[in-house]
Amino acid sequence: MPSLLVYAVPKWTEICARDFKEGSERLCEVIIEGETKIYNFDAFTDETYHRLYDRQPNRLADSDIKPENKIWIAIHQQMTELESFQQFSNRLNGDEFLAGIGTTAICKAIAEMLPEPDRRLEDPELIRKQIRGIFEMLAGQPPTTELMQMVQGLKQKGIATRKACEDYADSITETKIGAALIIGIARAEADLEIMEESLAALGGGGDRTTEEKLKVADKLQLAQRLQGAPKLQAIAQLAGKKIAIAAKMQRSKVIEGRTEIVGVTTGNDLTRLLPCELVKLTIPALFPVFAQGFIERSLLQRELISREPLAKGPIVICLDSSGSMEGSAEIWSKAVALALLSIAVMQKRHCRILHFTGRVERIDDFAGTAPDPNRVLDCIEKFYNGDDTSFTAALTGALESIKQHEKSREADVVLITDGLDIPSQDFIEQWQQAKKKYEFSCYGILIADGNQDSAEATIGDLCDRYTTIDNLNKDSEIDILFTI
Repeated sequence: MPSLLVYAVPKWTEICARDFKEGSERLCEVIIEGETKIYNFDAFTDETYHRLYDRQPNRLADSDIKPENKIWIAIHQQMTELESFQQFSNRLNGDEFLAGIGTTAICKAIAEMLPEPDRRLEDPELIRKQIRGIFEMLAGQPPTTELMQMVQGLKQKGIATRKACEDYADSITETKIGAALIIGIARAEADLEIMEESLAALGGGGDRTTEEKLKVADKLQLAQRLQGAPKLQAIAQLAGKKIAIAAKMQRSKVIEGRTEIVGVTTGNDLTRLLPCELVKLTIPALFPVFAQGFIERSLLQRELISREPLAKGPIVICLDSSGSMEGSAEIWSKAVALALLSIAVMQKRHCRILHFTGRVERIDDFAGTAPDPNRVLDCIEKFYNGDDTSFTAALTGALESIKQHEKSREADVVLITDGLDIPSQDFIEQWQQAKKKYEFSCYGILIADGNQDSAEATIGDLCDRYTTIDNLNKDSEIDILFTI
């Protein structure tokens, strides 16, 4: 157990901090870096976690804080005086995962700020324990001259060791400490923003319940995978923007069930009254009769029944994973796929993401509820860099998913590709027949690269509607897809 520096960390918080450290390679690396400069850096990370996690941190009495901890007194004091730290701490209170992310970034900045000592700093408390051990061994007996000389030597060493720690603290100005904390908080804010965007994008949209359901270990796994993969971060961040567009367009749609008249009943719903009742309002002598019927709910009115629309079929996304898609096209296409997955979650529709080259390389099925972000990350992480492109293989895989949901209608297939493939005329005819039989739509997104005339002709034969993309930075070009 790390020794106390400036704060007494509650047992539960200590357990939370330990669990986070065990699951976070990044924080372990920060601790190793800090320990090369000062021996009790690990204890400082626990206390930083405590200040971020607990609403009312437990500061030790001044008399209980050892003088060699002068550097930690100064750093903690700067934390207390820094308004941005207080605001940041308030945001993280009670969240085990966010407190760990904040601790990692802040302690990393402090470790970088700490100078290399002239010689390795030692812990004066270890010398004190040696002295106490000698007297405990004597059990009240007078010490020998040799033991007294040993104790005096240890005391001198302890004084020198303590002074070295104090001198090390004095070599670091408050300005340097404050600057490091500001840098650490800024980094932490950026890390949290990436995590929030990524959890939203990988969890099927901006629903925080997905994040809340994840265990700290799952979040740590997700964080480490993202931090070590700039491509995945880019996909998640771009997906966040496209999900926002998709959500806006979905909100603008009004989906209503059909309402049918099935008979006549009695009541007082003014919107359903028969003309023979409404006419009483125009004749003063009949108004009392109308009023009595209204109060008694005995006016004649239409009896209506609402028939809800049938559940929609799956959304099937066919992602081209051929070598020519490597780079920005891969990032863009997978961001669009995540946005379409978010639509599936909004509409509670099954979603299949199918990676294809000259064959189907991978299939991931999502049930229409908020998915596990780590599972979504598994789906979009792999790029197959294939030599060939086969629309036949991709669309055959899509059709299999639609057949599995034959009881539903209005499935949507989205083919995202930059490749040129010419399926056989027989397959094109079979595909068109399947669209009619199973009542689904097919959309195409063709990422333009030079002359795409023949590719557009093929896409046009396969898809009901398609969009050619020549600038991956424009959102308006794919708005049509988000009306699914």
